[in-house]
Amino acid sequence: MKKSSIIVSILFVLLLCSWNIKEEINFEEILKKADFYRGGQVIGISWNLNIENIKKGKVKNKLSLFVEASTFEDKQFALITFLKPKKYVGQKMLLRENSMWFINKNIRRPIPISGRQRLTGSAANADVVSANYYRDYSIKSSSEGNYNGIPCWILDLEAKNNLTSYSRIRYWISKDRNLGLKAAFYGKSKKLIKTGIFEYENDITYKSKNYKYISRITIFDNVNTNDKTVLEISLPTFQNFNNSKFQKNSLLD
Repeated sequence: MKKSSIIVSILFVLLLCSWNIKEEINFEEILKKADFYRGGQVIGISWNLNIENIKKGKVKNKLSLFVEASTFEDKQFALITFLKPKKYVGQKMLLRENSMWFINKNIRRPIPISGRQRLTGSAANADVVSANYYRDYSIKSSSEGNYNGIPCWILDLEAKNNLTSYSRIRYWISKDRNLGLKAAFYGKSKKLIKTGIFEYENDITYKSKNYKYISRITIFDNVNTNDKTVLEISLPTFQNFNNSKFQKNSLLD
């Protein structure tokens, strides 16, 4: 065999191997792992959540919440209890899959609300608890890129139904640790609504392994680009919840 033919054959084999490796990448599994680091895909977890709205460099208002969340059989549940300011004490929100309810001490029955509705600043109701992109979105395409110099997979996610908060998400996931670093959120009109930046400075142990866990989400409004909403997550703790906690009557306790 001629030398040139041998070289061509080797290059073909290398190209074929490279193509097969790329084909074997399981992006759904990568997305599922990224959910885990943001509070999804576990039977039970709780954390404290402090939210600040910052306008023109100044803090305008603050909220303190306690979040209890669970993923069971790919279904997302969460109970959010308002702690501060004092005027909100006693208010709660419940998430069951893509449905949400609200109650306060002066209301006898839970009121249905939308996950798209703003909770405060640029943060929607669903932003404080929804970490189940694996369930709610289909991966339409993938590409390679980087965020702040970190090599990433960039996934284009499309909502599986009209109940989700965003019709499309463009999601940067680090290749080395499967951490979701950045997300661009698009509305029903397919226009960019806001951008979220995720940080992981909490430490947590799960099944005898130590992980860096979500600690901050900064949400930038696409219209008022100088304004932002900062969600600070602290004391994440794995829990064993009974499913009765996430029933609507639990809001009345």
